[in-house]
Amino acid sequence: MGERHELRCEKCGYGINAMLGIGMLYSKEMVFDGETPSLGELVQDESITDTVLAKIATGSKVADDYGHYLYSCPDDFYLFNKFYFKVDGIEVAYPCPYGDATLKRLIFAKGKAGTTRLQFLDGSGFWHCPKCGNESLNEVSFGNWD
Repeated sequence: MGERHELRCEKCGYGINAMLGIGMLYSKEMVFDGETPSLGELVQDESITDTVLAKIATGSKVADDYGHYLYSCPDDFYLFNKFYFKVDGIEVAYPCPYGDATLKRLIFAKGKAGTTRLQFLDGSGFWHCPKCGNESLNEVSFGNWD
């Protein structure tokens, strides 16, 4: 089951309504196998989709942590909700639509009471608002999705 997070900067209101994780229609068979795997729709990159599906067809395995995650550009800090997967060392890499950087995955980090912070998964630092520079987000709403 996935989670829905509506996150807003506590100072200026910039934010994202993100659907994270996976739902019932995200079995490995539905996403990566069969006549019409949904991977292409999820990553919207024909080249990486074709490469990965060919590897899977020859026996390569999909890591178990696939699903939707929060991403941010390390240069301009805009937030994105993207689909992540890893197959035999190949990880999807999303270019920032506003610059030359590659988007990086974020994880939730503890903020001050009532707020949350986002940290780059690789430990390279914390996200901050691209509009005002603030590092804290309010969770406006939270829910589960299937």
